Amino acid sequence: MQKMWLVSVIWISLAGIICGWVRHADAQGEQEALYLLDTVKPYMISDNQITFKYTGYYGSCGGVEQNMLAVGKTLSQAFGMPETDVLSESNSHSIYKAKAEAAPGAVSTVTIASPQGQASCYVVLRLNASQETNQADLVNWQAQADKQMKRLGITGTWNTMVQGYVSEQEQSRQISSAELANQIAQAYKGKIVESYTDQNTISLSLASREFQSSVKSGDQTVNLQVALHQESTTGQWRLTVGTPIITMEY
Repeated sequence: MQKMWLVSVIWISLAGIICGWVRHADAQGEQEALYLLDTVKPYMISDNQITFKYTGYYGSCGGVEQNMLAVGKTLSQAFGMPETDVLSESNSHSIYKAKAEAAPGAVSTVTIASPQGQASCYVVLRLNASQETNQADLVNWQAQADKQMKRLGITGTWNTMVQGYVSEQEQSRQISSAELANQIAQAYKGKIVESYTDQNTISLSLASREFQSSVKSGDQTVNLQVALHQESTTGQWRLTVGTPIITMEY
């Protein structure tokens, strides 16, 4: 497995992932999110970051900035965000980006990009939440976003992730990172189908019947990814869990 913790995945790489991604964007998705969050709680301190991300295609951009602005404004209205009149830039590409507070401690963002050689606009709807956000508000936001996506005719995929530091209780047990990662895999009732390990990082890709969302990695079906990375400055272990995979730096 690649050293994913070295690279923050950006929209252009996500555009390649989406083709092999399967997600049932309905009530099952909200149940999976709750299961993901509840299962990791015993292993992680409360100071964590939760991310919900929906990616898909909508409308027609074709690399034309005015089209990106028009689609961006349409989706800003649909998701209750202030419209943006000027495109910004990310990795030398023009993008439309708007954001708004979705709940206490949570910010929602809609990003529109126009991948080279594609007519459709690439859409990323994201919610970043802290531990202050009520879990029920998170699930409700996802459910409402699902409904809006269906109303707009956007077919896409959900990705849910949580990241934080390993709890003091777990650290006091003085078990290895590999043992801890395996315990978390067992908690999710997952079978390890791929793994990557180096001096400071361990990553496990799991097949678990508890999740319907999945992505193909070679011949393997992956439903969940668990990663531990030890920070060089503090020595603390950072834990990241995502379904069906992690698409953020860990």
